[in-house]
Parts: sequence; C-alpha cells; structure tokens
Amino acid sequence: MKKLVSLFLTAMLVLSLTAIAPASASEAPVKLTWFVDVPSFSFNSEGWGLDRMTAELTEKFGIEIEFITAADDSGSQLATLISSDSVPDIITLKGLWDTPSTTLIRQMAEAEMLVSYNDLADKYLTDEEKSYFRSDVLAWYALADGKAYAYPNYAYSTDDLPEGTGLIPNRAIVVRKDLWEQIGSPDMSTPAAFLDACEAASKLTYNDLPVIGLQLFEQGSEAYTIVSQYFAVPWETEDGHTYSAWNNGANKEAYAFLNEAYRRGLILESNYSDTRDQVREKIANGRVFALAAAPQDFVPQFASLYDSDPNAYYVTFELRNAAGDEPVLGDISGWGYLQTVISSNNKAPEQLIKFVSYLLSDEGAIKMNRGWEGEHWNWNEDGTISTAEEFIAATQADATLRKKLGIGAFDLFANYAFLMQFEAPLDLENPNQLKSFLTGDTKIKIPLSKYSYRPAQYKYDPNDPRALTVNEENVKADSYTKIAVAELLTAPTVEAFEAKYAEIQQVLPTLYDQKLVLQYSDDALQAGKAQLGVDFFWPPYAEKE
Repeated sequence: MKKLVSLFLTAMLVLSLTAIAPASASEAPVKLTWFVDVPSFSFNSEGWGLDRMTAELTEKFGIEIEFITAADDSGSQLATLISSDSVPDIITLKGLWDTPSTTLIRQMAEAEMLVSYNDLADKYLTDEEKSYFRSDVLAWYALADGKAYAYPNYAYSTDDLPEGTGLIPNRAIVVRKDLWEQIGSPDMSTPAAFLDACEAASKLTYNDLPVIGLQLFEQGSEAYTIVSQYFAVPWETEDGHTYSAWNNGANKEAYAFLNEAYRRGLILESNYSDTRDQVREKIANGRVFALAAAPQDFVPQFASLYDSDPNAYYVTFELRNAAGDEPVLGDISGWGYLQTVISSNNKAPEQLIKFVSYLLSDEGAIKMNRGWEGEHWNWNEDGTISTAEEFIAATQADATLRKKLGIGAFDLFANYAFLMQFEAPLDLENPNQLKSFLTGDTKIKIPLSKYSYRPAQYKYDPNDPRALTVNEENVKADSYTKIAVAELLTAPTVEAFEAKYAEIQQVLPTLYDQKLVLQYSDDALQAGKAQLGVDFFWPPYAEKE
C-alpha cells in the first residue's frame, strides 16, 4: 500500500509540474493580494516565501501572496476596497451561515466583479486538476447561473468518503461506562430501559456528589433535536416535501421521553437554566451519567475527568424508539466554515486556479497539513500516515518549527474530511494515545457512524419576496412555542403532558400563516435537492429509489 500511494503521489507531482512551469529565474513572481475579512485569521508564517512551504509554492506556481486581515468584523475595509475599485485578487469571507457575506458574494458575482471556479477550471485546468474540486460542494455553492463563485474550507463532501463509510454524527447521547457497570450493565436500547438505567445511576454518588441521571445542553437546548433523531422522526414526507412533526404527532414520543425523564428527577430543573460553564463543571466533577449534547463541546471536561479517574469515560449507546426503528442521526457534514472568491481582475488567473487546485489535491492537502514525506511523515502499510519520530522530537524542542517550515501556514482551502482518512490508529498501549481514544469526541462517536446521514439541506432564495413575511409569521409561532414547549417538558403528570400537547397541536396552527411558512420551507427544501441532484434526504425513503 505504501509503495502504491507513494508512486501515485509522485506521478501527480510530475503531472502538475508539466501542467504549469515555474517562473524562470529572470521572471519575477506575480504578487497577489489575499484579503481575509475575518479578524481571527492568522497566517502562520514569518512571511510569504520566508518558509519552505510558501517558497516552494512560489517556485511551483510563480506567485507571491500578501495576506491582509480585517481589523474588525464590520466589513468596512472590504467595502472601502470595493467602492474604490481596488478589489483584492482573492477574498475570504465568513461562510454560508453569514447572510451578509453570502449576499455580498452574490452581488459581486452579478456585478461581474468575481470569476467563477467553473470558468477558470474549464479554461486552465486538466480533467485531473478539475477533479480536485468536490462536485457536491461546487453544486451547493452554485448561484442562479449554475456556477460557483465561492469555495469553502472545512467542508465535508461525500466525494471524500470511502464507499460504505459515513461521517460521525454531530450530536450524540453518551453514557459513563464505569457508572453503567456499577448499576449492572443493563440494556439501554429502549426508552423505558434507558430511563430505568438513568434512574438507577441517579441513586449513586461520585466523589460524594449526587449523580445526575440525564444532562442536557445549557438551558436544555437541542434536547428534542437529539432525541428526535434517535427516535427516527422523519425529515420529510414520504413524497419528499416539508414535514410538520406537530401536525401529525410524530414528535410526541420524543417530548414524552424528555418529560418522563424530568418527572422522574433524571433531568434536574436547574438544567433548564444552566449556563454552558455550569454544564462543563458538572461533567468535569464526574456528576453526569448520561449526556445528550454535542460531545465535541465538552472534550476538555472529558479529559479533565479522565485525568482524575482513568475509569471515568463516556461511550455511546444505541437508543431506539418504542418501535425499535434504527436511529437516523444528522452527521457533521457541512458546507464549510469560510468561503473564498477570486476577483475577475486578478493578476494571474491561470497560476491562481492551478494553485487552488493543488491545495485541494491529495498531494497538496497532505503536504500543507503534514509536511514532506520521509522527513516529517511516512506511509503505514494500511495506507494511513504516521508522523516521523524525529519530527515529533524536533517540534518538542522547537515549538516554532512548523511555522518556520510553513506546515499549516494557512487553512483557507483545508479539507479535514479528506485528511482524516489518513490518521493512523492510536497506540492504545501509549497512555497519552489511550486518553485521546477514550476522551476524544471523534473516537467516542465512531460506533454511531452507521446511523449517521447528511441532514435535509435547505436553499433559500435571498430575493424571495415572501422572506420578510415568513420571518414575521415565524416570530408569532416561536413566541408561543418557546413557552408552551417549556411547559410541556416540565409537565408534572402524564395527564398534564397530554393536555399540553393537545393544546399545542390545536392552538399553534391558528397563530400564524402555517400554509405560507410550510410552502416557503418546502420550496427551499426542493431547491436544496435540486442543487445536490437528489430526490430524498430521509435515508429510508432514499434507499427505496
């Protein structure tokens, strides 16, 4: 495996070098400006060309890059550059989660201030070089003309997953293994058995502190979302349209589960007012038996607890609904953190698109993240990568070594979904690696990857004239459900729960224009499917196609 992969990367290197010759000794590199409109960004180098990595990139592509980072989040610096017709060659903005940034990109594209990745690729790249751009990511970023003017970092693409392999879920329910064993290692796969186990654990003490049966995020947030995924509440109807769980009662079992946990004292009343730090403190103190949250948000607390007690660590359990349906968990797939665009007047379009393609390629991604094969890392027989012992020792002796080499100098086209497949198995005989295995969120959640799927994706039209009205209607509904659901979750009896649930079902549709809101949501759902070329997001329905 090692020899085959090495030969493959060597072949790619030869191809890429013939695709574009480096600048000759008499030809000065083209100087490009890369404006990053994110104050937290840091170029981890002494300066472009002063480290080995960026010096090689200049030699390879004939470009030099000057990074300019925004001083604040106001967007004023970029606005000034645009208004003065001094648009930088490359611009990185906040991701699709930031409406002003995505609106600005669309406006700049419509004003022909940006060039699409599709057009640059068609003009300058070979088919092999084009293939490094992930197809589903390009599809998701496409604007009305079908072209992508932005490309993200830290996106998760199905193109990067080995066949039959899924990403880990974003959220999960995890349980303290040592406490579970103390109560007799009971089955926890059904709602009743799970709550019984939590009740048994809540009668224990740990370091003289009472154990909490079931802990939620701060203020109880996301509790329903997490339980509904374990209970397989569909994301869409059987004919592929927006699904209203309230209208047909599909969410009742999940809410009833949470209410019963509250009535049995497994969820403390204080949980619904807890801050994030209070939740962290409870975990670190060893008080939490079962945790329903995003485990990655509490890894430092898992590690702190493990340091004090190596038997205290969390594992996953396959909780199912009363019918025994398999969980359907939303995975960590996403469309990136930051997004980068290329201006239409950039000074080196061919070199630039080949440079970006290289950063997305197997060779470029590995080198940027790991360094040079044979010096800083080596292939294992199973196709994974191990860091060279000499390099580990060298970085321990000189904490600035990676910066001097330019390894990980910038991550604006980083693709962790691709890189994680090369992570070598941990040596569980090594105490530090064993700790990482038992307390790291990725390792904890791996057993759940078989139930993990990309959630439904919605593509809202920023020019939709219904948007303002829909927002106003949603505010009407939310102002009621926020209070009503809180009362539902803390209902003192089964009868009170049933009455409150029936009330919500009856009252909610009368408070806002539900038909308009559902149609608006459904249009966005269908647009999301069209972008990705799928008919269904809900896995059981997709599998029937």
